[in-house]
Formats: sequence, structure tokens, C-alpha cells
Amino acid sequence: QQQQQQQQQQQQPSLIEQLQQHPYDHSHIAMTYVAICTLLTLGDDLSRIHKTAILQTLKALQKEDGSFVAISSNNRNPEPATSPAGEGEEKLIVEEKVDDDCDLRFMYLTIAIWYLLTDQNSNSSNNNDDDDEDPYINIQSATSYILSCISYDGSIGLTPGREGHGGSTFCGTASLHLLGTLDASMARRELRGWKEDLIRWCVMRQRSLPKRDEKENEEERTSQNGYYYHDWDKYAAGMQGRPNKLQDTCYSYWIGGTLHMMNESHVLDGWALRDYVLTCQSPYGGFGKVVGANPDLLHSFYTLCWLAMSRDQACCEEEYDDEDGNEGEERICGGIENNDSGGKKFSGHDGEIKEQVHESLGRLSQLDCALGICTKRIPGIPKAVMDGND
Repeated sequence: QQQQQQQQQQQQPSLIEQLQQHPYDHSHIAMTYVAICTLLTLGDDLSRIHKTAILQTLKALQKEDGSFVAISSNNRNPEPATSPAGEGEEKLIVEEKVDDDCDLRFMYLTIAIWYLLTDQNSNSSNNNDDDDEDPYINIQSATSYILSCISYDGSIGLTPGREGHGGSTFCGTASLHLLGTLDASMARRELRGWKEDLIRWCVMRQRSLPKRDEKENEEERTSQNGYYYHDWDKYAAGMQGRPNKLQDTCYSYWIGGTLHMMNESHVLDGWALRDYVLTCQSPYGGFGKVVGANPDLLHSFYTLCWLAMSRDQACCEEEYDDEDGNEGEERICGGIENNDSGGKKFSGHDGEIKEQVHESLGRLSQLDCALGICTKRIPGIPKAVMDGND
């Protein structure tokens, strides 16, 4: 009986074998990007990653129009369909599913993975020739697809013909930047004026918070349309992802990052945007989507990303003049006022919290805007830990 049980156990596939046989157990471009970025941030040298296998997969994911799908075609199950082939009989027809996962999100993820695994940072410039051949990616085809997604207003849509959006605009711009074709694309004769249109579209996405009515009672004034109003909110101006949408903290990175890659961050009202994202900070820690919203990891991450970038390209270094024309103090979140010791402190509600945040901005690590990861690396994890040894 024991021998029979042992034979049955041997015949049963292991957990790994069961997972490998599962039709939905396959690699995904988004998970691959996250895994590589996480390993790099943790100080891993990626020596245990099968780089060539991943790059070959990226090559297989590129379509003829230059776009990329998220998973291998071997794992995209075709849907069977039947159609009449004559009287009383039917013929089985196999139709491939239309790819709905080949927009600029996956273009960006693929280009970022390619950039990291081929060490493009060590030998790249932003003026690659479209005719340069790469063994894994058709750069010219990918560039052409991205440019085909440009909308009438200069923004970039997820796919050709779709409305421009802050997220897809970042993905398209970052992909061109990592491919090394951004400057050359903007210099094309047929795209004359695109850069100016794109900058204008990005700048027009910065919107001030609605002005509150002083005649409203306290209950109506403090909560309206998802916003929580304070005395210092008159300076705040956040970024919206599309026209006629609410401001959202994550777009400070998507749209602010787009301008950053064009070296145009200074055209934003940096202080007003910093004011806005700081008003979205929760007293419990982290940042919410809008003022008064509960904090979450996604919006906390992208808010911190923009705050790290806001120190560059003179984005928040402007000074304003007082009524007499004299240069005044830089405006800090919600305004500043002198304290008894002659120093500066934040004014308005939660001033102490805002002051601590402002002081901590100088301690934020530098961000690689195009890749969306911190340039700081945590010291590598000891090999003994990786091997499971104490």
C-alpha cells in the first residue's frame, strides 16, 4: 500500500509543473518591467536574469506596425467560431482575437525593459538615427507608431486616432526619449510645430482649485466636489489628465515628467503645483488622488516622483516681486511668514506638516524620470541570503 501511494505521488505533477501547464501562466510585459525595476532598486546586478531570452521575447512581441503586445501570441488563445459551410454541416473557423493590449503603455514598458537590459544608458544619445538597426527592436517602426498617435492638439493618444491623455503622452514621449529619437522626431519637417503644441497642451493642463464662496457656510465650504478647502488653497494648481477633468496628483508626474524630458519644466507654475500635491497629503501619511481623498500607494509614489523632479530645471526657484517692484521671498506652500526667531515658517492649516515636508524635499533621492525609478540603489543583498543560507 505504501508503494502504491509512493507511485501515485510520483505520478502527480509537481506544483511548478502544474503552474507551467496552466494556460494563463505566462510572462507579461508589465510584470517584467516591475520586476526588473525592483531588482535594480534593491541593488541587484541582474546577473541571474536571462537577458537574451527576455530581449528575444520583446522582439517577438513587436507587431508589423511597430507597436508591442503585452504577452506572447502563443498565449493569446484564439476563439473558435462556427459558420455554415453547406446544407446541414458546419465548418470550424479559428479567428485570432484582436489585440487590445498593444497601446503606448506596453510600448513604453517594452522600450524601458530593452533600455535597461541592453545598457543603453552607457552609450546612448538622444539623436539616434532611425536607420540604426537593433537586434531586438525595430526602432524606426516603433518611432513611426508613436508619432502616428499624435493628436490634433499636440498630445499623444494610446493608439492612433484616440484622444490625447496625460498618461499616454508621457508613455509616448518617454519611449521616444529612451529610443533616442525624441529630438530628431521633433525636428522633422512634417512635424513642425509639434513640440510647441505639446508644451502648450501640457501647460494648459494645470488648473487652479475652484474658488470658494466666502458666503457659504462652514459645512458647505469645507467639502465640495471632492475637495477640502483651507485658507492656503488659493495658490494651489494641480494637473488634469485631459481637458474638463479634475486635477489629480499622479498627473503631476505624467505631465510634469513629459515637460521634464523636453527640458521645459520651468514653464509650469512649480510652486502652485507643489502647493496642490502637498494639499493632497493625508495626516495619516501618503498622498491621495485629490484633496481630501484617502491616500494610496500609486498616488503617493507619483507625487513623490514629481516632488523629486521639482527641484530640477528651475521649476520652483522663481521669485515674485512685491507691490513696490522689489524682489520678494520665494513663495512656499501656502505662503510664508516670519516667526519670532527671525526664521521662516509655513502659514495656514497644517503648517507644521507642510514645513516638515518642504524641508524633507532636499532629502528625496534623484529620480530617473524616463524610467520611473530612483537612481539611488540599495546595497546589494548578500548572496548567502539569496541562497537561503544564514
